[in-house]
Amino acid sequence: MHETIKKLSGSPVEPIKMDLDSKFSFRCHKGLDCFTQCCGKIDIFLTPYDVLRIKNRLGITSGEFLSLYTQIMELKKTKLPFFMLRMKEDGKCPFVTPEGCTIYSDRPLVCRYYPIGLGLLKSQEVGGGDFYFPIKEHFCKGYEEDKEWTIREWRLSQEINVYDFVNKDWFDIVLNKKMLASNLEPDERSVRLYLMCSFDVDSFRNFVFESRFLDLHEVDKDTVELIKEDEVELLKFAHKWLRGVLFGNPTIKRKPQKSG
Repeated sequence: MHETIKKLSGSPVEPIKMDLDSKFSFRCHKGLDCFTQCCGKIDIFLTPYDVLRIKNRLGITSGEFLSLYTQIMELKKTKLPFFMLRMKEDGKCPFVTPEGCTIYSDRPLVCRYYPIGLGLLKSQEVGGGDFYFPIKEHFCKGYEEDKEWTIREWRLSQEINVYDFVNKDWFDIVLNKKMLASNLEPDERSVRLYLMCSFDVDSFRNFVFESRFLDLHEVDKDTVELIKEDEVELLKFAHKWLRGVLFGNPTIKRKPQKSG
């Protein structure tokens, strides 16, 4: 299903609102003259699962990755900091070569969506208000290819559902901050916790297992073992805890304090 939306002047975004069953034709490959042209002079915002996948691909810690390959900026609508991939001096992605992306199987979510964009309507639940739109750069020849997709098929082929599953609680945090507390300026402690729990899973691991966190919070033994062995589960745990810290009604409760 297609619905017309307003097109901004000079924008590659096509004025079409699409749903999961909407169809489009696209294929990208080395034989196209435009190959890798879309991999530069763009803003690539990173999700928490992006950072986890890429830092493991590079064999470094999340802190090292954030220091070496990203820059931080604040989104006005949420007043929360986000990380963007830092481009090279020529404007190209640091991981792209003439032969293509060197981290292709672990590339960021934004790259996986391309040439489709994701919009979010005001909804409390991620997925409840999603819509999609085509992005057509003037140089892109991929749309001239005869491979047809639905949005649903494209998401599946690009593993986007996996990324959405891992990032879900984090997306909810960002959307809740935008909708419920957009004018509230987070204090320094909240920002530090947000950055650590969102993007720095290695520091969060130390926070959980090398501090009094487990002494102060009700975390069952099975969960402790799970987050100790599974980094994805640790990241999801971090987001659940962070949501409670920022918005109250925590899912990971503190233990009652002993009197005396």
